[in-house]
Amino acid sequence: MTAMLVVPLLKKLVALAALSATPAPSSPSSKPTFCVEWVRQSREGYERVTLFADSTLIWKTSDREGEQVRRKTLPPEEIEFYCSYFPRREFWQISEDLRTGLTSDFAGQSLVTLTRPDGSRKVIRFDDLSALSADAGALRAALDGLKSAISNPLAPASRFTPDVLRPGTILKRFDGAIFRVTKLEKEQGFVEIRGVSEPYSQFVKIEELRFQFAAPE
Repeated sequence: MTAMLVVPLLKKLVALAALSATPAPSSPSSKPTFCVEWVRQSREGYERVTLFADSTLIWKTSDREGEQVRRKTLPPEEIEFYCSYFPRREFWQISEDLRTGLTSDFAGQSLVTLTRPDGSRKVIRFDDLSALSADAGALRAALDGLKSAISNPLAPASRFTPDVLRPGTILKRFDGAIFRVTKLEKEQGFVEIRGVSEPYSQFVKIEELRFQFAAPE
């Protein structure tokens, strides 16, 4: 009789032990404090560009001349654009490692961390010699534009109106790549651009050009 009572009791204890050993569901990730961070390292030194969610942009450099920290508060429309631009699906589909493995005295190694409001992160590595796709190139251009915004404000939207974006107009992206406008779709708010030395063409929203390109002359 005693043995018959012990067996069910043991089964219950084992079941309780298994239940208590089951890990509890992980709590949602906390909201990130920054939208994007770009770290670049080379033999010349180190630099880090961080755009915080509170609109603060910081560019820290360290080289033979010492350390320097630059700060700027972005206007609302710019922080809204960047913090909604970097989480886009096309960037999160980029390969995480684009490094060539080649070495050069002046070529830098970059690590970019993108964040989303839900706390998820995407890390992308590349170097100055990497052959970047259209999406990776757009990401790099936006990062270069963000960095230059510390000392040189972005061109206003008035410099990128349909009237100045006629087919044939030359646009210089912040990463140095040159493009030519091949088609203007005014009503849809897009332009088609083709790389002069880049092997692709793409459609870009007119309102987003100033975040990737210098104003056309």
